[in-house]
Amino acid sequence: PCALALLGLLMWNDWAGRRLIQARDLLDADALRRFNTGGGESPLAALTREVCGAAVAGVVEAVFFVLMFGVAVAYLVALHDFVRATPLAMPLGVDVALAAAAAVPLALVDDFGSLAAAGAAALVALACSLAAIALYGVMRRERLGWAQSGTFDWTKPDSVADVGAAVGVMAFCFGVAPVALHLEASMAAPERFAVAQRVALFTAFAAYVIVGAGVARLYDGPAPDDSVPGNVLDALPNGFTPTLVRLAMAAACVASIPIGLVGCGEILEARIPRCRRLVVRSLVAVAAALVAYAMPAFALVVGLVGAVAVCTLSFALPPLVHLLLARRNSLPIAEDVVLLVAGVLLVIITTTLTA
Repeated sequence: PCALALLGLLMWNDWAGRRLIQARDLLDADALRRFNTGGGESPLAALTREVCGAAVAGVVEAVFFVLMFGVAVAYLVALHDFVRATPLAMPLGVDVALAAAAAVPLALVDDFGSLAAAGAAALVALACSLAAIALYGVMRRERLGWAQSGTFDWTKPDSVADVGAAVGVMAFCFGVAPVALHLEASMAAPERFAVAQRVALFTAFAAYVIVGAGVARLYDGPAPDDSVPGNVLDALPNGFTPTLVRLAMAAACVASIPIGLVGCGEILEARIPRCRRLVVRSLVAVAAALVAYAMPAFALVVGLVGAVAVCTLSFALPPLVHLLLARRNSLPIAEDVVLLVAGVLLVIITTTLTA
């Protein structure tokens, strides 16, 4: 069930990202010129302004800011979880402060496209870490045997509240729609965005399913009380290589924090033009570190941000924007109506369950 839900959210995200691009292409010449010129808004808010007006655009910009800020906070909290089991363990306030400071120089770029190199390095670190986790799982199984305890089923949530949290987390992980316009604009060949988005999403889906099922199989059992830990890194032994794995995951977090800092920084800098980029993004980093210190629960942060911000911008906004433009251009709207209703219901249900 979880794998099917994950696939459904993936396909919905793919549709939503493409729908925003299609909506942008339905703008008339004057509106498109205003959209391309921009007024310091995110592309998503600029599109919403042309379709729904300034008030709704302001709400969208605020929700997008919450999403980007939540990204920075989530990676800071995750970094603490990775580092705390290593010899470099520090108190929560210290490690998140150092990570935020380390991320600021990486965040002094013009747009998301400039973060490609840091993102690639993070993916390499993540791939190496997952390979090491799998290797230790196999070695552990060879020592203990391959029988499973049967106490853990990664495909079935434990409660209704867990369903809401799971949807929020999955929406967060696949939340490409809110940044679709950013990503397309940063590409050397924007016309290939739709294909690139679909390939990336399905690659991520395959990785999530294979890794999720594989890790569950390797770390579940054979004793009845030998279940999969919430953080699989907790199942790794102590030693040099496991420490490197944890530190590699922490480094991947540091390389990912700038995504949130850049997104928030662009919004604030447009409204405080006299304030230097370094100052604005440093202040965002400080604020994110303070929130991470106050709320050090990774699943809660990701679930709330996913349920409130990502679901709103990914599943409710794209069909609304396209629906209004389709009506102006006398195009069919049935698909948008159905998915708008579904998106609004998803936002309400997941937010209620997660909160």
